[in-house]
Amino acid sequence: MSTSPWWGCKVARLPERGTLLVSTDLVHGPGEYFSDPAQWPDYLGTYYRDRSVELVLDYSQWRNTANTVALLGNHEHAHIGGPVVSKFHGDEAAVLDHALAGNAPLVHDLFRSFPLIAVAPCGAVFTHGAPRATEPDIESFERIRYDGFDQMAVNDMYEEGTLGALLWARYAEPVRAQALLRAVLGRDGEGFVGFGHDVVREGYEKVGDEQICVSTSFGCDDRNKTYLRLDLSQTYRSVHDLREGTEILPLYPGA
Repeated sequence: MSTSPWWGCKVARLPERGTLLVSTDLVHGPGEYFSDPAQWPDYLGTYYRDRSVELVLDYSQWRNTANTVALLGNHEHAHIGGPVVSKFHGDEAAVLDHALAGNAPLVHDLFRSFPLIAVAPCGAVFTHGAPRATEPDIESFERIRYDGFDQMAVNDMYEEGTLGALLWARYAEPVRAQALLRAVLGRDGEGFVGFGHDVVREGYEKVGDEQICVSTSFGCDDRNKTYLRLDLSQTYRSVHDLREGTEILPLYPGA
């Protein structure tokens, strides 16, 4: 049984102290065509092989002893009631499920347990996609369902309420990010939302005062891949409190 209390909730309420490491976007990867480095396109960043099977199976075991949480993304959602996602394959979830074979049900249960957002008293909120929508309060987030969207087109999913926006949006106006922060933190005009989903080739991008998009995984050269390291006992009033070399760090120093 996991030591972390957040599994099975839609909102992971993070603690008031400790160190938080934040990375983005980890499952699904290139197929046979891209297994040849000579075919690797520049827009995918540094060459890598798809290790999604090993990653999710290792994580399903590691979470039993580690103080960790993973948020639901659009690619994980495709396994448990979301629309078909296509990037390297026509149906990414079907390809991974086939590779998982008898472990697919275990991984589906893992994905169903993923929260949609994470909230920390320090002023940090995390989502998969850009914070383009919100529920009115944390209790309303807990009533969101993940199933029932498997026949929906991706273009329609973008407009499917809070769930669709937080899994698929690549941009959010400041007023929408402020609304999410207000709903889950209860602070007017303070805090920030960190997300992934989109690729920032430079590693991260601050958007206004309230948002930071971080790229830890695919689509970047190793020298630009970035993660966040937060002191949960501090107070972050905006993204301008996040500093390179302190909270914003390279995944591969010296690469």
